[in-house]
Amino acid sequence: MDSRGYPSRRMTHVDLRLSAKTFVFLFHSFTKFLHNQSTSHHLLTVESHLSTCSSGAMEDRLSSLPDDLLHSILRDLPLKHAVRTSALSRRWVPQWIRALADSPVLDFTDRDFARGQPPARAAATVGRCLRLHAEHGTPLDAFRVAPVSPPGPGYGAFGRDVIGWVAAALARGAREVEVDLTPPSREGADHGSAAFLDLPGDLFQARSSLERLALGRLSLRAVPLPAAGLAGLRSLSLSHTDVTDEAVRGVLAGCPALESLSLRCCALLTAVRVAGERLRALELLGCRAVRELRVAAPALESFALYGDVILSTADWCESVAVDFAAAPALRDVYLSHMVGFDTLDRNHDHYYPFVYHVPQARILTLCSVGLVVPLLSRDSDDDDRFDHLPYAHVNAGEDTYIDMPNLQELQLLLGSLEEEILSQDPRFPERVYYFFQNTSLPVLERLFIRLSSNPAHGSSSSATALADEDEDDDDKDIGFRYEIVLGQLTFIKVVHFRGTWRERRLVVFLLERAPILEQLVLVMAEGGGAPGDERLEDIQEWVSALQKASREARTSVCRPSEDDSPNHAHTRFFHEDYCCNHQE
Repeated sequence: MDSRGYPSRRMTHVDLRLSAKTFVFLFHSFTKFLHNQSTSHHLLTVESHLSTCSSGAMEDRLSSLPDDLLHSILRDLPLKHAVRTSALSRRWVPQWIRALADSPVLDFTDRDFARGQPPARAAATVGRCLRLHAEHGTPLDAFRVAPVSPPGPGYGAFGRDVIGWVAAALARGAREVEVDLTPPSREGADHGSAAFLDLPGDLFQARSSLERLALGRLSLRAVPLPAAGLAGLRSLSLSHTDVTDEAVRGVLAGCPALESLSLRCCALLTAVRVAGERLRALELLGCRAVRELRVAAPALESFALYGDVILSTADWCESVAVDFAAAPALRDVYLSHMVGFDTLDRNHDHYYPFVYHVPQARILTLCSVGLVVPLLSRDSDDDDRFDHLPYAHVNAGEDTYIDMPNLQELQLLLGSLEEEILSQDPRFPERVYYFFQNTSLPVLERLFIRLSSNPAHGSSSSATALADEDEDDDDKDIGFRYEIVLGQLTFIKVVHFRGTWRERRLVVFLLERAPILEQLVLVMAEGGGAPGDERLEDIQEWVSALQKASREARTSVCRPSEDDSPNHAHTRFFHEDYCCNHQE
């Protein structure tokens, strides 16, 4: 501390060099501030001067501005950039400290904040900022931190620091606490080797103002549940923790106001039972060992599963281990198969997709694995195995048929159509066609198809050869036992389109079965020498000439940067999240 009680520049332990990125943040924050103010002649004149000056001149001019104006600018900067303004002059030190002290949010989740620092030094910086904030008496609304934990089996002094931060935030009435000790994801990372930090048993025993809690790599084993300090929670996220089935039930029993629950990469969960009168959103992501899921949540609207979305009688089906019957309000569902699970065993006679348990959805994202049609044994009477599936009907003892009477918006994550082939015959339809054949979609209005973004999945040598040799095959219809009509479909969008013959055949299939279609959008795959990028004009000419069931249908082909068409409600894709795919 210096003579005025402020941390000295040496003691801040952060990189104070004014990087180009910090300068850009500073300039944009200042111009944003100006635009949010009254357009007085003085402010407009200052802005015009700043927009024409170099970075060195910018630093001089900013330093000469009034303290109140500097404080307003710094208040909107990320903390690491606010601290680095100290490199401009000593006059900036009290400015960023004042901005820190006046903020109701302390956010240290940007890992760049401590990049290159030993964990002890980064922890000292966080602790110092917390104390400074407390000394100024500003109410603390949210505390978020994602420090880089020290290597080795234990946490030692670093762990005591983290627990002290959480305790201090709770004592000061924070409504939101987020602590993530999960190592940064990187290729070859072994999250299983990282230890959990045990939270003390008395941490959540006193009543608190806490409404949102997010923990990563922290253990609740020593915390008696239910806990008084968690009673007011509205949102709970547990990531890479050792939480058990019993602990989840204990937490939920003591959180009557809980509206959102996220369980991510929790390896000890096997039989998850979720009950909550106010619960509206549930995520079960990367929990590999889960084999039972029962939900009793009358207000539940949203459910996301990243895991095993294809169930077989060998494990799930025998005991009807999935139950959403007590979640009548469910409308928004995301189902994606997790990398690392076994693919479908086509020699197994009894399997069915998870989607059969959530037929009431209005908005659905479904990966290609979840598109399989249930298969019954033809050697025995197994129809009763599927009696518990809502809206499922057996057709001629060979497959089942599902009604999805409410589905209005569907997104299919297909990856490469070349990988969806069900037979060695290259003309055999992919499973996506059988999904449309065996699923009733009476009110489907919007269809989004997301192909693989990896050029290797859509432009393999075999796919390219087929595209060159079978130019007319996409026009050949696919025969089914009965007619398929998508009578309410008005919008189709295909992303990462490369123009392989299988992709083109799918487009033809949809256009011929959508009598009131208004718009088809093909967004080409980016770069990499993919066929779609090289032939955009050819694809546009091809799609324009296609026969369409709707005379009003408009077609457009564009690059990703040119796309301004609507997107599906789900824009986060868990199969692209490295953190979920690499864990113990």
